[in-house]
Amino acid sequence: MNGTKRIFACIIMLSVLLSFGGCKSKEVSETTAGSKTTVENIDKQNTTTPPPPPLQNDEPEQDGIISTDPTQASQEPEQENREEEREILEINGLVLINDIDPEIEVELKYATSENFANQKVYPYDICVLQRSTAEKLAKANQEFMKLGYRIKVWDAYRPVSVQRTFWEIVPDSRYVANPDKGGSKHNRGTAVDVTLIDMKGNELEMPSGFDDFSGKGSRNNTNMSDTARDNMNLLTDIMVRNGFTTISSEWWHYNDSDSDMYGVIDVNLEEFLQGDAPSDSSGLVIDPFIDRLSEIVGSSSQVLLVVADKIDAIEAKAYAYEKKNGLWQAVFEPMDVVFGSRGLTDHKQEGDKKSPIGIFPLERCYGRVENPGTKLTYTQFAENDFWVDDPESKYYNTYQKGASNGNWKSAEDLYAIGQPYKYFIVIEYNTKNPLPGNGSAIFLHIWKEKGSPTAGCTAMSEQNLLKVIRWLDPTQIPVIIQTTTKGEGSIL
Repeated sequence: MNGTKRIFACIIMLSVLLSFGGCKSKEVSETTAGSKTTVENIDKQNTTTPPPPPLQNDEPEQDGIISTDPTQASQEPEQENREEEREILEINGLVLINDIDPEIEVELKYATSENFANQKVYPYDICVLQRSTAEKLAKANQEFMKLGYRIKVWDAYRPVSVQRTFWEIVPDSRYVANPDKGGSKHNRGTAVDVTLIDMKGNELEMPSGFDDFSGKGSRNNTNMSDTARDNMNLLTDIMVRNGFTTISSEWWHYNDSDSDMYGVIDVNLEEFLQGDAPSDSSGLVIDPFIDRLSEIVGSSSQVLLVVADKIDAIEAKAYAYEKKNGLWQAVFEPMDVVFGSRGLTDHKQEGDKKSPIGIFPLERCYGRVENPGTKLTYTQFAENDFWVDDPESKYYNTYQKGASNGNWKSAEDLYAIGQPYKYFIVIEYNTKNPLPGNGSAIFLHIWKEKGSPTAGCTAMSEQNLLKVIRWLDPTQIPVIIQTTTKGEGSIL
């Protein structure tokens, strides 16, 4: 009887212990589930380890949110093996973020008009970073995903040409880095602008929207809601722990803590596009023009090739090439341009509304405003400055300051023309010992709008013209080639 009682007592004690163990397991499960709904729950669970202050911190403490995912140890080696098996395209050290982590959401704001410039600046949604920076971002994203969130990227690598455009719009170093004083870490491929989304893609509440320069975007903004501050602190905590630093004026901006190891680079992002150009049997992209350049341009190392489909076309594409280490390379993505309203000609005449076919030097740049950053010889003109188009004048096809005083009967009033001549490059057609009546004032200038032809000049968007103006280097003897792809008018 006593033995039976002892066995019964042991059974009761074992049941109690199992009951307590089950409650504990249930409590952990519920807490973990709660951590996947709001940042507020996470903060309550970590009252002894609050997130670090939202300031730049090169050596963050290893505290904050700890994953409760019991499968982490078993999954990571398998994930690393899958990454090694994937072939990742890498150009000048840059890689596509989604090649490193396809779970990161990409929404490049500068590929839309939802930014401070209120215009589309990037022609493509190509989101790249230095490989080591992208790998740090992927590790941070893995932490967020264990909590039910993902990273959304608003901006990553930014070409230097775009940085110059931004500086012109907002010349304030609190918000935009001066491209002539080291530029931005975005130009190195080591900075990202990010926010957090839930697993359904909804953005979490943050102190402000993207590119908010009103003060709301500052980490020190005292008027943000508690939820926004909690979300910002969560984002900061995990990003800093994975090797990023912050800046005080923009809660969304993070720099790789190793940024100083990298320099500013200018990469043609179109190289990351696949399938948009013909390929040979080995899969290499074929450029239909690049092999002909050395044969037709002589000693020049910079070429702006403007190509129309036929001689009477008013629309064309411009391709920028530069010779580096003896090899021609594309510099920018193809750019839309327009010619004269009657197309192209190899027998240009004054007033025929045609653009000249040929190869012409690019040496001089003019404008209504201060030098926008060109290395070419630059002249800022003023009111009552002219380009003479009178074939009977000894000043035919030359720039002249001041009134005619009987020296010419007709001329282009450069200042009065306005926006199209905000700045322009002289296409050096008929400018050396000009022949009367063979055409004058042939410029590369800003178009009125896409599809709107000129009176004989070549025109493109202001954004693209600025890229070209800042790229051209007189030491490279730059030229422009105007031609058709084949047939009549082709010099290729």
